Amino acid sequence: MGEDKELGLLKKFKERSGWSYDRISKEIGIHHQTVQGWFIGKYKPGQLSRKAIREFLEKQKGRSI
Repeated sequence: MGEDKELGLLKKFKERSGWSYDRISKEIGIHHQTVQGWFIGKYKPGQLSRKAIREFLEKQKGRSI
């Protein structure tokens, strides 16, 4: 999965769930300003961050939003 796809899936999750940047960042384990920066295009997630996003999204698949 490439970073654009992962970030796109994370954006869709945020839109669907209504979760805040803060809540998502706490679940992923990354500072909320960094997560917000991904969403506005200021930063791109690195390899470890992409892994954390994948793990977060997998974990959320089985949960109701």
